[in-house]
Amino acid sequence: MGGGFGGMWTQQRSLRYLEDGQPDARRTLRRLRPVLRPHLRPIGIGVLLVCVGVVLGLVPPLLIRAAIDQAIPLHRLNELLWLAFGMLLFPAASAVVGVGQNYLSTVVAQRIIHDLRQSLYRHGQRLGLDFFTWTRPGEIHARFISDLGAVQQALAQSLIGTFVNVLTVLLTLGTMLILNWRLALIAAISLPAFAIPVLHFGKRRYEATQETQTALADLTSLLEETLSLSGVTVVKSYGREDAEAERFGKASERVRDTSIRQSLVGQWVMLVVQVLSAVGPAALYGYGGYLVVQGQVALGTIVAFATYLARLYGPASSLASVNTTVLGALALFDRVFHFLDVPVSVPDPRSPLPLPPRGSGLGVAFRGVHFTYPQGAEILHGITCEAPAGQLTALVGPSGAGKTTILSLASRFYDPEEGEVEISGVPLRRVANAELRQRSAVVTQEVFLFHATLRENIAYGQADAQTEAVERAARQAQLGDLLDSLPEGLETVVGERGYRLSGGEKQRVAIARAILHDPELLLLDEATSSLDSQAEALIQQALSELFSARTVIAIAHRLSTILQADQILVVDEGRIVASGTHQELVVQDGLYRKLYETQFAAAKAR
Repeated sequence: MGGGFGGMWTQQRSLRYLEDGQPDARRTLRRLRPVLRPHLRPIGIGVLLVCVGVVLGLVPPLLIRAAIDQAIPLHRLNELLWLAFGMLLFPAASAVVGVGQNYLSTVVAQRIIHDLRQSLYRHGQRLGLDFFTWTRPGEIHARFISDLGAVQQALAQSLIGTFVNVLTVLLTLGTMLILNWRLALIAAISLPAFAIPVLHFGKRRYEATQETQTALADLTSLLEETLSLSGVTVVKSYGREDAEAERFGKASERVRDTSIRQSLVGQWVMLVVQVLSAVGPAALYGYGGYLVVQGQVALGTIVAFATYLARLYGPASSLASVNTTVLGALALFDRVFHFLDVPVSVPDPRSPLPLPPRGSGLGVAFRGVHFTYPQGAEILHGITCEAPAGQLTALVGPSGAGKTTILSLASRFYDPEEGEVEISGVPLRRVANAELRQRSAVVTQEVFLFHATLRENIAYGQADAQTEAVERAARQAQLGDLLDSLPEGLETVVGERGYRLSGGEKQRVAIARAILHDPELLLLDEATSSLDSQAEALIQQALSELFSARTVIAIAHRLSTILQADQILVVDEGRIVASGTHQELVVQDGLYRKLYETQFAAAKAR
């Protein structure tokens, strides 16, 4: 879908999960505490270096004052040379301390980003399939790339920079008050006015930041959809290059416009701030000059105050917009926290119950199961059935009847709203996900292969498997001819989503992966791809090997599976309408007989 309706539909679904809230600085700062806590030691060292750097920066104006008021008028050449040396030494020392401070800031920021990235990924792995069904991949990836990248800048520039500016202003004002409290008050007369024009710009900065990051997420989604191998194939097949380029241009324009708005928020305010920053020096030189003429203050003090003012107004100007910059930074953290707050729809049980020991067999039972997909109508209506241990149970029925949903519940990709799914008498909700995955395997209708070697794809569920075991599983899955024909054998890279392999070969790779995993419970949605007779025969041989001595629940698309089944469950409109063997069902004048005559009889005749 290249047009607006598809994009709007997807975005509305996505917002259900990644809906951004309103700015709440206290809430976000509370969330930041546990993020910062593991890094308190380097943060403390960094704070100490900041203090040292600020103090070192206060010394040169005092040296200038001493040179003008004492060394030069009294012709003390040695003292003047030492003062000049100090004017060089202290800025150099401050610069060295600044390097250490920047290094620590970078290290801490990167560590925090690493921790957040890990938390995001682990949370993403725990989320249910419902989240990924309705959320665009680009929105998820934007949290990892653009949002976390912006968070890193916010840590260094907004939060740490705000602390440096506060310390600089306080210590500089304190030094000025010690030197001459009257001049300090005159010089700082415009400081309180800095904050007045910008107090209300914080929310605007927050909203502008949110808009920019959302636009970047949309652009990322579009890139992933249209420049992936699968996406670009569809684009080229239908000659939609120009339309997608126009769509990309509009998304890029939105990023451009929101970025411009974000950068321009508060610019007029900063203009007022710059005007106000000229008031202090004018007052200082006017009043200070008068005091010098009257002989009440030395000239060096006025020069020192002018130097302090130059050092003071930069941080003061930044602090004037601290409400704007900090809320902009907190908006970025909010986007990360919103992802972490997405509820886990299929949580791991806190006190899991063990499954029966290996070798005893695993049976599956549905007890009055009702299920509804998010924002949809009820799919399953009180399903009650059993798949006995060690037997093949086939699910048949028209498209949309609920077969895949039954398989998804048996694999605990979802939990039912009502009723219970049990495995060997243990409620599936009470089984640890790790144990369930170790004892079961799922072969889906759409085979996904990683852009990796054939060996890595087959051994994905058993990463420590020896090469001999991987090759044996591949040959059991009828991939022997493929292995022999490939120059690099198992080390052949299969390409994105296994693009270098045929449909039948990818199906057999998925079967080999399941054989190597050696599950006791196999959940199979047989592929519906049109295969030639040779590929069909190979798939049947591979499936026979896979079904051996296992509990199998399979959505049957092949006559061979129907005939092998110990039990057939006929599903229609979310209900089990019939059950039995093939011989028992085919003689009845019901849905199964109609399905058999229309879908499977033709296959039998081939």
